[in-house]
Amino acid sequence: MTGVRSVMALLILGLAASLARADAGLTIEQAGSAQARMQAARDAVLPYVVSIFVVREDAVQGRAELRVSSGSGTIITRDGHVATNAHVTENGKRFRVVLADKRELSAILVGEDALSDIAVLKIRDVPEGGFPFAHFATENDLQAGDVVMAMGAPWGMAHSVSQGVVNNPERLLLSLFQDEADYEQQLGQNQPTARFYAWIQHDASISPGNSGGPLVDLRGQIVGINTRGNAMGGDMAFAIPAPVASKIVGDLIAYGAVPRSFFGFGVRSLKRSGFDRGVLVSSVIRNAPAAEAGLEAGDRIVAIDGQPVTVAEPEQVPPFLRALTERKIGATMAVTYLRDGKERQASLVSTEYPPDLGHDLEVKAWGVTFTELTPNIARSRYLGRDAGLLVTGVLPGKRAATAHPPWLVGDVVHAIDGKPVATRIDMQALDLDNGGALPRRVVAIERNGAQLLSVLDAKPARDADKKLRELPKAWIGIETQPITATTAALIDGPSGGGYRITRVYEDSPADKAGIQVGDVLTSLAGAAVPVSGDIGDEPLQSRIRDALLDEPLQIEVWRGGKTRALAVVPMAAPAPASSLKSRTIDWLDLGVRNIGFYDRVSRGIAADSKGVIVENVAPGGLGGLAHLAAGDVVLRVNGEVVADVDRFEQLTDRKARAAGQPLSFLVLRGSRTRLLYLDAEWEQGR
Repeated sequence: MTGVRSVMALLILGLAASLARADAGLTIEQAGSAQARMQAARDAVLPYVVSIFVVREDAVQGRAELRVSSGSGTIITRDGHVATNAHVTENGKRFRVVLADKRELSAILVGEDALSDIAVLKIRDVPEGGFPFAHFATENDLQAGDVVMAMGAPWGMAHSVSQGVVNNPERLLLSLFQDEADYEQQLGQNQPTARFYAWIQHDASISPGNSGGPLVDLRGQIVGINTRGNAMGGDMAFAIPAPVASKIVGDLIAYGAVPRSFFGFGVRSLKRSGFDRGVLVSSVIRNAPAAEAGLEAGDRIVAIDGQPVTVAEPEQVPPFLRALTERKIGATMAVTYLRDGKERQASLVSTEYPPDLGHDLEVKAWGVTFTELTPNIARSRYLGRDAGLLVTGVLPGKRAATAHPPWLVGDVVHAIDGKPVATRIDMQALDLDNGGALPRRVVAIERNGAQLLSVLDAKPARDADKKLRELPKAWIGIETQPITATTAALIDGPSGGGYRITRVYEDSPADKAGIQVGDVLTSLAGAAVPVSGDIGDEPLQSRIRDALLDEPLQIEVWRGGKTRALAVVPMAAPAPASSLKSRTIDWLDLGVRNIGFYDRVSRGIAADSKGVIVENVAPGGLGGLAHLAAGDVVLRVNGEVVADVDRFEQLTDRKARAAGQPLSFLVLRGSRTRLLYLDAEWEQGR
């Protein structure tokens, strides 16, 4: 490794010296022209770069959660089509783009292609005359050392430009220590990408949020779509070459998907094989056209349709595979190959390229999320069948988690009550969400090759406002710290120790009885309260809770070197948060509850102040998009005082509001109030 670093250092020093000599020979006019050229290239693309805001729905432990994420893109047609990455739009439910002039416009998904990690959005509201747009380069003629600019929105901060040079215009993400078959990257489990191209490696700094943004050369052309980089920026980034990206974008705009032929075999280059012509078949998928034609792993293809074929290096594999997929679906391909030194012929008829991933779905009534099984997923999990629903998450406490036997992530559901299920349409036909409380169901599950039957119990009747109800407990309104005899001796306290008063709640029974912070409580109802350590006052609080309400309770405290006897009249303890009335507002994806005593104390909320506390909010739900956060105290909705959860529900009743009317929230967060708004466009699903 030391030798490699030395060589790299010499190359860098040599390049720096070369650039220094070139700069020394420039005139002022020439330097100005170089700067003007850079600015012109920037201005040819940067005005059409957009920030993309995505509300996405991800399966998390058996439920679909709305979240927010961001990325970058470029307007590439007059009609407002935006090119970006598929991992930016993945699982997206709502999209919004921010233009260079700060306009925020809603967009829809035209199509996404995980195999290339490219997606296309379309801005909904197109102005008269359309949008100005940037252009893709028609060929990848980049060379190492060419200056490029990366544009986008790192960390969601719009319209950033970084400059660098091309390090390698045709890079596979493959080290010297890996097999060449490992060059494919993964967007997620069972979701490969970069199968059909090599990357442009460059050192223009990109960070999270730059994904989908353009890589631009000094001619003002998009030469790539930035896709990979270091988490904290840095000097190694990767972009999808423009010729590949522009074709995928064109297909997505025209068809909403990328039509590809599928032959069902993988290849590797001749590197280290000892052969000098052909390409090696590395794998053959069962039941695929290649398998049906008799092709086997280890065969060496030497000609296709009579034309000689040679794939000598790993970098030649992606374009070879891409050329196969670009053939017309259903077309016949004549293959000449060698096996055991003998030349053979095969005729392959392509089929449509199968998806790597199926659609996701959630069954809320059961607390489970699925994804549709595909041949790719079935192969990766060694499943005997490629039809069914793969369990991707199970919510604890819900019906799937309490079934007999309980469901596990990785299970495959094949039938429900004897009816086969393989797609989300099959599940929708069962009307499971509306029929969630129906009697038991028998579900056929495949788990690690075993065929199981699981029984789902009937769901109990729903009680939206059901809370734990407890009998009132006595409370006097103090917080204490246990003081051992050893500590008491150091502070001139009572010889046996006790419980030092650390807080007295205002207007509480203890406050009215004259108990003060600093007093040491030694006796309760005529009996000493034992102190077992210097942490926790549960023995004392337990004795207080067992006292009679509204009956005087005799207490002795140590104050100023003397014992004092006081009478306290306990009252019912303030309600804990778990027993306060709450409400879930489904369309806002948030839950609220009434304000309790301890909320007022901890937050300094006046006793006569109204409001509700936000208990939970989905970041990508409409409440989250209004920037409400868990812990906020909502004081007003559209200027109306919120007295309790019932009033909050009335004020946020979706049916009672005029279409397009904004919704405002006055909230207390920390020590400050904030005025928040729900954008009407988000509410309308735009």
